[in-house]
Amino acid sequence: MPTDRAGVAAGVLNAARQVSGGLGVAAFGALVATGFEDGLRASLAISVALLTLTALATTRLARGGPAAPSKDSD
Repeated sequence: MPTDRAGVAAGVLNAARQVSGGLGVAAFGALVATGFEDGLRASLAISVALLTLTALATTRLARGGPAAPSKDSD
């Protein structure tokens, strides 16, 4: 990322995190509103599934991703 665009990238990332958090709260709130106990179980099951997928993807990307350049090499 060029240094002159770093501020824009940080702003986009923060905006995306805020919007995603709001949508997540709204979606899980809608599930709970249909029936507290059933909605809570569905929300927890979805959360576990998403967390598992994220952990697997992170592990896979960390193994196969390019090596970070060292700061000592010139």
